[in-house]
Amino acid sequence: MAKNKQLALGNIPNTFLYRFVGLGIVLNFCRFRYGIHVKKDKDVCKIKGPLVCVGNHPSYLDPIVMAGVLLGRKINFVAGAFLFRDRIIGPIFAAGGCIPKMQFRSDSRAVKAMLTILKKGGTLGIFPEATRFVDGSSIYFDDAIARMIKKTNSSVAFLESHGAYLTWPRWSTSSFRRGHIEGRIKRVITAEQVSEMSLPELHAIMLENMTYNEYDWAREHSYKYSNRAIAQGSENIAHACPRCGKSLVMRSHGDRLFCSACDNQIQMDKMGFLHPVTQQDKSFQDLHEWISWEYEEMDKRISDPDFFLEEKVRLFLPRGEYEYREVGSGLLRMEKGQIIYTGTECAIEDGIYYTKKELKKAKKGGFSMEKKLEELRNGPQVRKVFQVSRIRGIGAEYGKRLELIENGEQINRFVPENGQRVFEIQSAIRCMQKIEKQQVET
Repeated sequence: MAKNKQLALGNIPNTFLYRFVGLGIVLNFCRFRYGIHVKKDKDVCKIKGPLVCVGNHPSYLDPIVMAGVLLGRKINFVAGAFLFRDRIIGPIFAAGGCIPKMQFRSDSRAVKAMLTILKKGGTLGIFPEATRFVDGSSIYFDDAIARMIKKTNSSVAFLESHGAYLTWPRWSTSSFRRGHIEGRIKRVITAEQVSEMSLPELHAIMLENMTYNEYDWAREHSYKYSNRAIAQGSENIAHACPRCGKSLVMRSHGDRLFCSACDNQIQMDKMGFLHPVTQQDKSFQDLHEWISWEYEEMDKRISDPDFFLEEKVRLFLPRGEYEYREVGSGLLRMEKGQIIYTGTECAIEDGIYYTKKELKKAKKGGFSMEKKLEELRNGPQVRKVFQVSRIRGIGAEYGKRLELIENGEQINRFVPENGQRVFEIQSAIRCMQKIEKQQVET
């Protein structure tokens, strides 16, 4: 990985790798497989000097869309450091000039690399939301990118991607869907115009141009997305039943969502919209509307002085930047203003790193995974308290795991017994932080 890091630090992408492999092979493959329809923006490609292309982040396909629109420029994409852990993708990303950015914390190495690219007159591809859309709508981001643009006096272009969320939604567990993806430059601000703006003005313009709802676009165009299991995995975010109101009760199969408590049934059509199956069933029009309702319900729940959420979890801690080890298990409890982990935690060196080599050893009997897990369950007891007000970010793979970090502290990864808890806890944190922010402002 050391070679990858060096290649990623402020180098303009290798011409052969970027144009032949990146554009010639990857872009054309994605055009065919996912239905990407993008055209080069000639005006933006002619801009002289450093350029920051800012895009919304509905899916993993967004860099492909951006590369197609800016076909005449070589782009250094800023990507999550976790993507560099992969032994195949990591070296390709690094050789292509991608800059690894650590999540939830300031990363001076990544910032230095970005500034170096812009000083060379290069092009940065950035997705300031830092995480993919949850429900098809844009996510708030701070003014860090605006500060960098002001500092380097770069031009900035706003890319708006359409159809990528419905093609590859974050929650989906189905293998393949093909639809229609478009990308366009919504607005350009030249370096001269940037120099005349204040930081709040620039940040406000960025937020305005990044506001987006995929379902509004889908209603206007009616593109279909081919997949027999189009609803599979959506219960990991749409976990509460619209009819009975109970949480963690929704299940999915094929194009259907159904409630395990009241048998409410909902169908997702080929355009991603929702419909009740019978007259007795109750549904929302789309997942954005559904998730907005869940947030409202969570606001009501946390207003109860006795509010709490509780779930059995496994604890993972990072070793270095690219590796996580399982170090213990216990109970994760969320109360008003804080999250408490009570359970075991061994030294990181003694934890389990789930490599193919270790799993192969376990199968052959040379390494007893069950014995190791038993050791973790009976390890040293700890009590960790996370203050909601100090949580900088929440990493989540819905249905699987949740990552928390307080200011300047270590990332703690929790794998709950019930995967639907991931989004429920994330929702509760978001609602509590919103309330605390409102209290501070008033």
